[in-house]
Amino acid sequence: MGEQKTALILLMILCFAVVLISEIGLLKAEEPLNLTIRPDGSIEPDTNLLERNGTTYTFKGDIFGTIMVQKDNITIDGAGHTIQGQKEIGESDERGIYLVGPDRSHPSCKNILVKNLRIYNFWTGIFVLGASNISIIGNYFENTRIHLITCPDYIGDLIKHNIFRDAGIFVDYNTCGLDVITENNFFNGWIAVGLSVVPIVEKNYWSDYNGTDNNGDGIGDTPHISQYILDENVQDNYPLITPLDIEVIPEFPSWIILPLSLIATALVTVYRNRLRKVY
Repeated sequence: MGEQKTALILLMILCFAVVLISEIGLLKAEEPLNLTIRPDGSIEPDTNLLERNGTTYTFKGDIFGTIMVQKDNITIDGAGHTIQGQKEIGESDERGIYLVGPDRSHPSCKNILVKNLRIYNFWTGIFVLGASNISIIGNYFENTRIHLITCPDYIGDLIKHNIFRDAGIFVDYNTCGLDVITENNFFNGWIAVGLSVVPIVEKNYWSDYNGTDNNGDGIGDTPHISQYILDENVQDNYPLITPLDIEVIPEFPSWIILPLSLIATALVTVYRNRLRKVY
Protein backbone atom coordinates (compact mmCIF):
# COMPACT_ATOMS: atom_id res chain seq x y z
CA MET A 1 0.00 0.00 0.00
CA GLY A 2 2.87 2.37 0.83
CA GLU A 3 4.43 1.78 -2.57
CA GLN A 4 1.13 2.66 -4.26
CA LYS A 5 0.91 5.94 -2.33
CA THR A 6 4.48 6.81 -3.23
CA ALA A 7 3.83 6.05 -6.89
CA LEU A 8 0.68 8.14 -6.87
CA ILE A 9 2.47 11.11 -5.26
CA LEU A 10 5.30 10.89 -7.79
CA LEU A 11 2.75 10.74 -10.63
CA MET A 12 0.99 13.85 -9.35
CA ILE A 13 4.30 15.69 -9.09
CA LEU A 14 5.01 14.70 -12.69
CA CYS A 15 1.61 16.03 -13.75
CA PHE A 16 2.22 19.40 -12.12
CA ALA A 17 5.65 19.54 -13.72
CA VAL A 18 4.10 18.90 -17.15
CA VAL A 19 1.58 21.68 -16.56
CA LEU A 20 4.25 24.12 -15.38
CA ILE A 21 6.53 23.38 -18.32
CA SER A 22 3.60 23.79 -20.72
CA GLU A 23 2.71 27.14 -19.23
CA ILE A 24 6.30 28.40 -19.33
CA GLY A 25 6.60 27.26 -22.93
CA LEU A 26 3.43 29.13 -23.86
CA LEU A 27 4.62 32.31 -22.19
CA LYS A 28 7.95 32.18 -23.99
CA ALA A 29 6.57 31.25 -27.39
CA GLU A 30 3.42 33.37 -27.45
CA GLU A 31 3.58 36.30 -29.84
CA PRO A 32 0.68 38.62 -30.67
CA LEU A 33 -1.46 37.30 -33.51
CA ASN A 34 -3.07 40.16 -35.44
CA LEU A 35 -5.81 38.79 -37.70
CA THR A 36 -7.97 40.44 -40.36
CA ILE A 37 -11.31 39.20 -41.67
CA ARG A 38 -11.25 40.64 -45.20
CA PRO A 39 -14.31 41.98 -47.10
CA ASP A 40 -14.33 38.73 -49.13
CA GLY A 41 -14.52 36.71 -45.90
CA SER A 42 -10.98 35.34 -45.94
CA ILE A 43 -8.83 35.33 -42.79
CA GLU A 44 -5.30 36.77 -42.92
CA PRO A 45 -2.91 35.48 -41.89
CA ASP A 46 -4.09 31.88 -42.03
CA THR A 47 -4.60 30.37 -38.57
CA ASN A 48 -6.19 27.32 -36.97
CA LEU A 49 -7.43 29.45 -34.05
CA LEU A 50 -10.30 30.99 -36.03
CA GLU A 51 -12.47 28.81 -38.25
CA ARG A 52 -14.81 30.08 -40.95
CA ASN A 53 -18.06 28.28 -41.70
CA GLY A 54 -20.16 30.39 -44.07
CA THR A 55 -20.81 33.68 -42.28
CA THR A 56 -19.80 32.34 -38.84
CA TYR A 57 -16.26 32.67 -37.49
CA THR A 58 -15.63 30.41 -34.49
CA PHE A 59 -12.69 30.53 -32.09
CA LYS A 60 -10.90 27.17 -31.88
CA GLY A 61 -8.50 28.33 -29.16
CA ASP A 62 -7.41 31.39 -27.21
CA ILE A 63 -6.00 34.31 -29.19
CA PHE A 64 -3.32 36.60 -27.82
CA GLY A 65 -3.66 39.54 -30.19
CA THR A 66 -6.30 41.38 -32.23
CA ILE A 67 -8.90 40.89 -34.97
CA MET A 68 -9.82 43.57 -37.50
CA VAL A 69 -13.21 42.88 -39.09
CA GLN A 70 -13.80 44.36 -42.54
CA LYS A 71 -16.80 42.18 -43.43
CA ASP A 72 -20.43 42.93 -42.61
CA ASN A 73 -23.24 40.44 -41.90
CA ILE A 74 -21.24 37.90 -39.88
CA THR A 75 -21.20 36.15 -36.51
CA ILE A 76 -18.09 35.91 -34.33
CA ASP A 77 -18.51 33.04 -31.87
CA GLY A 78 -15.90 32.90 -29.12
CA ALA A 79 -17.04 29.38 -28.09
CA GLY A 80 -15.92 30.22 -24.55
CA HIS A 81 -12.36 31.10 -25.59
CA THR A 82 -10.35 34.24 -24.85
CA ILE A 83 -8.94 37.13 -26.79
CA GLN A 84 -6.34 38.91 -24.68
CA GLY A 85 -4.30 42.08 -25.07
CA GLN A 86 -0.78 42.96 -24.11
CA LYS A 87 -1.37 45.88 -21.78
CA GLU A 88 -3.43 46.82 -18.80
CA ILE A 89 -6.24 49.28 -19.49
CA GLY A 90 -4.96 52.84 -19.78
CA GLU A 91 -1.46 51.84 -20.91
CA SER A 92 -2.16 51.32 -24.62
CA ASP A 93 -4.71 52.10 -27.34
CA GLU A 94 -4.77 48.44 -28.35
CA ARG A 95 -8.12 47.16 -29.66
CA GLY A 96 -9.18 43.54 -29.34
CA ILE A 97 -11.90 43.24 -31.97
CA TYR A 98 -12.02 46.19 -34.35
CA LEU A 99 -15.32 46.29 -36.27
CA VAL A 100 -14.72 48.78 -39.06
CA GLY A 101 -16.42 47.41 -42.19
CA PRO A 102 -15.17 46.97 -45.77
CA ASP A 103 -13.61 50.43 -46.24
CA ARG A 104 -11.46 51.86 -43.45
CA SER A 105 -11.45 55.29 -45.09
CA HIS A 106 -15.28 55.35 -44.88
CA PRO A 107 -16.00 53.07 -41.93
CA SER A 108 -19.44 51.51 -41.76
CA CYS A 109 -19.89 48.28 -39.84
CA LYS A 110 -23.29 46.56 -40.02
CA ASN A 111 -25.17 43.47 -38.89
CA ILE A 112 -22.54 41.73 -36.76
CA LEU A 113 -23.03 39.46 -33.75
CA VAL A 114 -20.22 38.90 -31.23
CA LYS A 115 -21.04 36.21 -28.69
CA ASN A 116 -19.64 33.85 -26.09
CA LEU A 117 -16.19 35.42 -25.94
CA ARG A 118 -13.89 36.33 -23.04
CA ILE A 119 -12.09 39.64 -23.55
CA TYR A 120 -9.25 40.78 -21.28
CA ASN A 121 -6.72 43.58 -20.91
CA PHE A 122 -7.36 45.88 -23.86
CA TRP A 123 -7.78 49.64 -23.84
CA THR A 124 -10.80 48.81 -26.03
CA GLY A 125 -12.00 45.20 -26.14
CA ILE A 126 -14.55 45.77 -28.90
CA PHE A 127 -14.24 48.95 -30.97
CA VAL A 128 -17.15 49.57 -33.35
CA LEU A 129 -16.63 52.33 -35.90
CA GLY A 130 -19.63 53.21 -38.03
CA ALA A 131 -21.90 50.93 -36.04
CA SER A 132 -25.35 49.82 -37.12
CA ASN A 133 -27.21 46.76 -35.84
CA ILE A 134 -24.30 45.36 -33.85
CA SER A 135 -25.23 42.73 -31.25
CA ILE A 136 -22.83 41.97 -28.39
CA ILE A 137 -24.37 39.11 -26.43
CA GLY A 138 -23.18 36.64 -23.80
CA ASN A 139 -19.56 37.79 -23.44
CA TYR A 140 -17.24 38.38 -20.49
CA PHE A 141 -15.27 41.63 -20.31
CA GLU A 142 -12.52 42.32 -17.80
CA ASN A 143 -10.17 45.29 -17.58
CA THR A 144 -11.43 46.67 -20.90
CA ARG A 145 -14.39 48.41 -22.54
CA ILE A 146 -16.76 48.53 -25.52
CA HIS A 147 -16.52 51.70 -27.64
CA LEU A 148 -19.42 52.43 -30.01
CA ILE A 149 -19.33 55.05 -32.77
CA THR A 150 -22.34 55.17 -35.08
CA CYS A 151 -22.87 55.69 -38.82
CA PRO A 152 -25.32 58.00 -40.68
CA ASP A 153 -27.92 55.30 -41.43
CA TYR A 154 -27.75 54.01 -37.89
CA ILE A 155 -30.48 51.64 -36.62
CA GLY A 156 -29.17 50.87 -33.13
CA ASP A 157 -27.08 48.24 -31.34
CA LEU A 158 -27.87 45.67 -28.64
CA ILE A 159 -25.62 44.86 -25.66
CA LYS A 160 -27.20 42.09 -23.60
CA HIS A 161 -26.39 39.20 -21.22
CA ASN A 162 -22.74 40.21 -20.80
CA ILE A 163 -20.59 40.31 -17.68
CA PHE A 164 -18.45 43.41 -17.10
CA ARG A 165 -15.78 43.23 -14.41
CA ASP A 166 -13.73 46.41 -13.98
CA ALA A 167 -15.01 47.17 -17.47
CA GLY A 168 -17.58 49.35 -19.19
CA ILE A 169 -19.21 50.84 -22.29
CA PHE A 170 -18.46 54.15 -24.01
CA VAL A 171 -21.17 55.41 -26.39
CA ASP A 172 -19.64 58.00 -28.70
CA TYR A 173 -21.05 60.31 -31.40
CA ASN A 174 -24.54 58.79 -31.26
CA THR A 175 -27.28 61.33 -31.87
CA CYS A 176 -30.09 58.77 -32.17
CA GLY A 177 -30.14 57.16 -28.71
CA LEU A 178 -31.22 53.83 -30.16
CA ASP A 179 -28.65 51.57 -28.47
CA VAL A 180 -30.14 49.15 -25.96
CA ILE A 181 -28.05 48.04 -22.96
CA THR A 182 -30.03 45.58 -20.89
CA GLU A 183 -29.75 42.51 -18.66
CA ASN A 184 -26.01 42.70 -18.10
CA ASN A 185 -24.02 42.23 -14.88
CA PHE A 186 -21.73 45.15 -14.01
CA PHE A 187 -19.20 44.39 -11.27
CA ASN A 188 -17.45 47.70 -10.71
CA GLY A 189 -18.65 48.54 -14.23
CA TRP A 190 -19.84 51.69 -15.92
CA ILE A 191 -21.47 53.29 -18.96
CA ALA A 192 -20.28 56.66 -20.30
CA VAL A 193 -21.73 58.90 -23.02
CA GLY A 194 -19.84 61.49 -25.06
CA LEU A 195 -21.39 63.80 -27.69
CA SER A 196 -24.34 61.43 -27.79
CA VAL A 197 -27.92 60.91 -26.77
CA VAL A 198 -28.08 58.60 -23.75
CA PRO A 199 -28.92 55.03 -24.87
CA ILE A 200 -31.73 52.90 -23.48
CA VAL A 201 -30.34 51.40 -20.26
CA GLU A 202 -32.52 49.18 -18.09
CA LYS A 203 -32.66 46.02 -16.00
CA ASN A 204 -28.92 45.63 -15.44
CA TYR A 205 -27.23 44.50 -12.23
CA TRP A 206 -24.80 47.01 -10.66
CA SER A 207 -22.48 45.94 -7.86
CA ASP A 208 -22.29 49.54 -6.56
CA TYR A 209 -26.06 50.00 -6.31
CA ASN A 210 -27.11 50.66 -2.72
CA GLY A 211 -30.84 51.21 -3.20
CA THR A 212 -33.74 49.26 -1.70
CA ASP A 213 -36.40 46.88 -3.01
CA ASN A 214 -39.36 47.40 -0.70
CA ASN A 215 -41.90 45.47 -2.79
CA GLY A 216 -39.57 42.50 -3.38
CA ASP A 217 -39.91 42.47 -7.17
CA GLY A 218 -36.15 42.23 -7.70
CA ILE A 219 -35.90 45.77 -9.10
CA GLY A 220 -34.49 48.69 -7.15
CA ASP A 221 -36.86 51.39 -5.97
CA THR A 222 -34.56 54.17 -7.13
CA PRO A 223 -32.50 54.52 -10.35
CA HIS A 224 -28.82 53.66 -10.62
CA ILE A 225 -26.47 56.39 -11.88
CA SER A 226 -23.29 55.16 -13.54
CA GLN A 227 -20.16 56.05 -11.59
CA TYR A 228 -18.39 57.34 -14.72
CA ILE A 229 -20.01 60.63 -15.80
CA LEU A 230 -18.65 62.16 -19.01
CA ASP A 231 -21.12 64.46 -20.81
CA GLU A 232 -24.40 63.07 -19.50
CA ASN A 233 -25.64 61.00 -16.60
CA VAL A 234 -26.42 57.40 -17.57
CA GLN A 235 -29.39 56.21 -15.56
CA ASP A 236 -30.81 52.72 -15.19
CA ASN A 237 -34.37 53.21 -13.99
CA TYR A 238 -34.90 49.50 -13.29
CA PRO A 239 -31.67 48.26 -11.68
CA LEU A 240 -31.65 44.63 -10.63
CA ILE A 241 -31.04 43.77 -6.99
CA THR A 242 -29.25 40.48 -7.65
CA PRO A 243 -26.96 39.45 -10.52
CA LEU A 244 -28.42 37.66 -13.50
CA ASP A 245 -27.54 34.00 -13.95
CA ILE A 246 -25.44 34.52 -17.07
CA GLU A 247 -23.57 31.44 -18.25
CA VAL A 248 -20.05 31.94 -19.50
CA ILE A 249 -18.57 28.71 -20.83
CA PRO A 250 -15.39 27.93 -18.84
CA GLU A 251 -12.14 27.61 -20.68
CA PHE A 252 -10.58 24.14 -20.86
CA PRO A 253 -6.90 24.45 -21.79
CA SER A 254 -5.62 21.67 -24.02
CA TRP A 255 -2.54 21.10 -21.89
CA ILE A 256 -4.64 19.93 -18.95
CA ILE A 257 -5.82 16.79 -20.76
CA LEU A 258 -2.57 14.88 -20.14
CA PRO A 259 -2.38 15.54 -16.36
CA LEU A 260 -6.05 14.64 -15.90
CA SER A 261 -5.59 11.42 -17.87
CA LEU A 262 -2.54 10.42 -15.82
CA ILE A 263 -4.31 11.10 -12.52
CA ALA A 264 -7.40 9.20 -13.65
CA THR A 265 -5.24 6.24 -14.70
CA ALA A 266 -3.47 6.22 -11.34
CA LEU A 267 -6.73 6.30 -9.38
CA VAL A 268 -8.21 3.47 -11.46
CA THR A 269 -5.06 1.38 -10.87
CA VAL A 270 -5.18 1.91 -7.10
CA TYR A 271 -8.89 1.05 -7.02
CA ARG A 272 -8.37 -2.16 -9.01
CA ASN A 273 -5.54 -3.27 -6.72
CA ARG A 274 -7.78 -2.76 -3.70
CA LEU A 275 -10.55 -4.85 -5.30
CA ARG A 276 -8.07 -7.69 -6.00
CA LYS A 277 -7.02 -7.75 -2.34
CA VAL A 278 -10.63 -7.83 -1.17
CA TYR A 279 -11.70 -10.63 -3.53
